[in-house]
Amino acid sequence: MFKPRTIFSALTAIILAFAISTQIYIQPAVAAGGICNPTVGNLPVCPSTAPSESASFIDPKATIINPTNITLGKKVYVAPFAKLDATNAPISIAADSNAQDQVKITASGTGVQIGERVIMAHMAVVKGAAKIGTQGSTGPFTDTVTNTQFSNTVPETFLAFNCEIDGAIIQRNTVVNFLARVGPGVTLPAGKVVLPGKNVTTNQQATSGSLGKVANLTQADVALMGGIIEVNEAFAKGYTDLARADLTNVTGINYAPVTFFNSGGLPQIGGSPTRDPNYRNRIIGNLTFQDSLATLNNKLANRISLRADEGEPFNVGRIGGMANDVVFHALETTSLTLGNGIGYGPRALVHGGRQVVNGVANGPETSVGDAVGLGPNSVIFRASIGNRSAIGQRSAVFNSTVAPRTHIRSRTIYADNGNLILPVEW
Repeated sequence: MFKPRTIFSALTAIILAFAISTQIYIQPAVAAGGICNPTVGNLPVCPSTAPSESASFIDPKATIINPTNITLGKKVYVAPFAKLDATNAPISIAADSNAQDQVKITASGTGVQIGERVIMAHMAVVKGAAKIGTQGSTGPFTDTVTNTQFSNTVPETFLAFNCEIDGAIIQRNTVVNFLARVGPGVTLPAGKVVLPGKNVTTNQQATSGSLGKVANLTQADVALMGGIIEVNEAFAKGYTDLARADLTNVTGINYAPVTFFNSGGLPQIGGSPTRDPNYRNRIIGNLTFQDSLATLNNKLANRISLRADEGEPFNVGRIGGMANDVVFHALETTSLTLGNGIGYGPRALVHGGRQVVNGVANGPETSVGDAVGLGPNSVIFRASIGNRSAIGQRSAVFNSTVAPRTHIRSRTIYADNGNLILPVEW
């Protein structure tokens, strides 16, 4: 399935196959009230009078539809180009939760209820009548890795990169992994983790590990979730403070907030610190681009979010082409290194993190070599991709080092250096 081959141009293989649209979907998000409705009058802090320690923040590039039908609790962070659509039913997001870049929530029926401490990671989709993290056990659970029991009494729920929840109930203390799906009428019980790429369509699949679609929650999962919540709470406060200092601080090419995990600062574009609040995409923090701003303007499409506001720095070579809806981000204390001539397909995600070796995240950091093609909806996380490789559509490379000139086919999970290879089932 994974065979080295000569790839003469990642752009020819990937990017030139996709038309880069010039349409921009922008509807500024605004906020009001204690548990607030994001309506006009409180842009972008919700509610406008809340102390920064408890305020929620909605990035001005997020899209909010029917805001009177949407409620947010305290310390909610809504990232660039997230979309909350309450046209047909209500959406509620409780305290300490987050909707990261390119998350899409489209409510119908009885609506979408998001509980406290829910992580909706980059490009996750929630639709239909769904409940996420509103109920479920806090333990004890059995960690099959350490063979110990544990409880998590301040529970989290994690919807990972590019997953989909369609009319399902996702209980607390659960993970839906990247490129996985939970379908209508299914309840994922507390203590379960949906494996990457799996399509869970029955309650039996959601509860029985013997069917190969779920595993048990571990203490490592809980530790990761707790850290992500803490970071996104800091984003809600940090971006609120930036906005109150000057609203132009939170648009376009701009500062990252200074936090306990990030030094703040501006992108370096073509050798110069750059701030452009009117730029159509969000480029934030300590990124260094080899291209000039004029060149980036020609190579970058729309609704792109490149955020070095958690992990930093990001070093970006000369970009081959970047389609709509691409996201860069990184875990705290980690970086990104991206080579020359990379073609980024629509909704490609490159996320920084160290590879896990013998249970410890101390391996190589995320990097992508020269002339690599990343297909639409592809995910790169805790991975190093060799020069002139191609990653297919709806595929993920996780915790792996991929040799140069490798082709990973579409709809494939490639993890742990090939020790885990799974199809994306939907």
